[in-house]
Amino acid sequence: MSEHGGQAFDGRVDAATARILPSRAVLEVHLLRHGAVEALGTRTVRGQLDAPLSAEGLLQHEALARWLVPRLRADARVCSSDLVRCRDLAERLQRPVTWDARLREQHMGRWEGRSWQAITEDDPERVRRYWADYVHTRPDGGESLADLQARVLPLWRELASQDGAIVLVTHIGVIRSLLCAWLGIGLDQALRLAPATASVTHVLLSEAGAVVNNLGERPWTFVPESTPRTPRPALRAPRIALSGSAGTGKTTLGRRLAQELGVPFLEERMRQRLESGFDLHRLTPDDWRQLIESDRSAQRAEEQRCTQGFVADRSSLDYAAFWLHYQLHEDAQRTERFVQAMVEEARGYDRILLFPHGVLPLVDDGVRSTNPWTQLRFQTILEGLVGRYSTGERIYRVPASPDFGERMAGVRRELGLTSTVPQL
Repeated sequence: MSEHGGQAFDGRVDAATARILPSRAVLEVHLLRHGAVEALGTRTVRGQLDAPLSAEGLLQHEALARWLVPRLRADARVCSSDLVRCRDLAERLQRPVTWDARLREQHMGRWEGRSWQAITEDDPERVRRYWADYVHTRPDGGESLADLQARVLPLWRELASQDGAIVLVTHIGVIRSLLCAWLGIGLDQALRLAPATASVTHVLLSEAGAVVNNLGERPWTFVPESTPRTPRPALRAPRIALSGSAGTGKTTLGRRLAQELGVPFLEERMRQRLESGFDLHRLTPDDWRQLIESDRSAQRAEEQRCTQGFVADRSSLDYAAFWLHYQLHEDAQRTERFVQAMVEEARGYDRILLFPHGVLPLVDDGVRSTNPWTQLRFQTILEGLVGRYSTGERIYRVPASPDFGERMAGVRRELGLTSTVPQL
């Protein structure tokens, strides 16, 4: 097996090896922290007190739900803490909700409802011991952070037994505990993770690891609510890029879309190279860097020549994903320059159509790898880059359906196409 076989590697594994490989399922998780509660600035210990939301918190929930609901997958399940500051947000997500007390905040015992100043004045030694080892030290009558994690993880294992997408509406202590478990971080580092109130933490999980697309962001604040919202104008000279791992149906849909738009379809250069018999297996890491930079430069020049628009079989972010997929990041400065350049170029597309992984069967065409783990690795890196570096309004997630008609209909609606060409 080549060290840098990547997507071009077409090797197979025997049945015994397949049995010990991790599952290729990817679970999408949205961790939502509730909005602001009353008297948030007084440094009162709330814990599991059923503290009401402030007027600001209610407005935050409205804005967060308005932003999130259209972006949730159809199969997204919602599970929420039963405390009122979480219930309000969960009920706005337009999904059935499972209420579970295991998602409550850390129980702070007799400290709850009191200010930190008063607690410290009454019992400075106990407070000192708590902050010296908050992982294992319990407030009087309460639970430690380790106790919280011990009650949350069994619930998580129950929820994670099904594929799909999960929304957890909860509290900062629960979010910290889950992230530490998923990322292999000690609980003694938990306070370094500080998601804001009314925020989203978006994580992709598989047995191979976790990708944190964002941590505690408030995407609903990126565009002020006072900014007038106008309908998107019809695309002129559309600049469309297709994004996704091999075998996700990009080329088939892209050719049809280019035909309907009346613009050129820009073929993927790597595929053309492989079909001509090019051998990737002897390339050194620096050979790979030069090849990826060269291919992207050539595609960029081709895009610039298409002044009336185009549909390209790869976005610039795909090239950044290839760079990381082939483990070319050892040259940190060169990697920084390349990834930032790809991020900047991605802003020039009108839309990036992100194709779902694992919906269509991988076909052995003698060119791309049929190893599902190779494709999953690339897709996970790519989705992490797309989620972190591209503005949401430019990204369209192609429907996760094997039916070509459903996919094409979704793309047409996204692009405002009202007419179609006859079926081929």
